[in-house]
Amino acid sequence: MESVSVDPGFTRYQFRTFPIPLRVCAFAESGIGCRPPWPVRPSRSRVHPRIIIADDHPVVLHGIRIVLQTYLMDIVGSARDGAQLLELVDHHDCDAVLTDLSMPGAGPDGPELIDALRMRRPGLPVVVLTGARHPGLLDGLLREGISGLVDKCADFAELPHALNAALAGQVFVSQQLRHHLQARDLLFPRQPAPLSAREQEVLELLAAGLSVNEVAERCGRSPKTISRQKAEAKRKLGLQNNQELFDYLQTRRG
Repeated sequence: MESVSVDPGFTRYQFRTFPIPLRVCAFAESGIGCRPPWPVRPSRSRVHPRIIIADDHPVVLHGIRIVLQTYLMDIVGSARDGAQLLELVDHHDCDAVLTDLSMPGAGPDGPELIDALRMRRPGLPVVVLTGARHPGLLDGLLREGISGLVDKCADFAELPHALNAALAGQVFVSQQLRHHLQARDLLFPRQPAPLSAREQEVLELLAAGLSVNEVAERCGRSPKTISRQKAEAKRKLGLQNNQELFDYLQTRRG
C-alpha cells in the first residue's frame, strides 16, 4: 500500500490506496490497470465476494488463496477433495466456488462433482480449474452450466477475472481453451448430431472395458464395422484420438 497526501486548501489529509476488484474498475479493460489514479478509502459496509476454493495440491491452494485475497475476495473455506468441498458448500454461505476438476480422494470427482454441486446449490456460480484438453469433456462441462473454465497453464491473474465474470452472470473461458473449442466448433456449437443407437451401444461396451474385437463378437458385427462406428461417435463428440475417447469414457463410467 502507498500513502497519498491531498491538500484541499486548509487541512492536510492522508489516505491509503487499496487494490479494488476488476469488476468495479473502469480502467481494467483499457489496460491501465485496476488501481484508480485517486486515493480510495475502503468502505466498512462493503461486502467482499465469499469464495470456496478446492484443489488437491496444498501449494496450489495456498497460491489461489493469496491471489484472490489480493483482489479483496474472502475465502470462506478450502477443500482438498470432493467430499470436503461438498461439506463446505453445505455448511458455509458463499457467492461462488473455484474448484479443480480432478481431485483424487474422498467424494465425487470430475463431472460427477459438478453434478453434486448443481444438486445442492443450483444457482451457485462454479468456476472449474482444469488441465483437460479434449473438447468433448470441456463442452460437456459448459453444457452442465458451469460459469467458467480456467486453464491450469494460464496466469494466476485469470482466476479473479473468471470469478468476477461468474459473479456478474457471465461465462469465462481461458483463451487457450477458447481457441481449442472454437477450432473444433464447440464453444458456440450448432445442434450436435446425436449418436445412433448402435454408436451408443458401442461406446457403452467400450466404457465397460471390452476391446473392439470383443464388442464385435458381442454385437454380431465385424471388427471393421465396430471401428467405423467408434470413429463416427468420436467425430460427433468432438474427440480427436483414442486417448481423448478413453478419458471421455472414464468420466462417464459408473
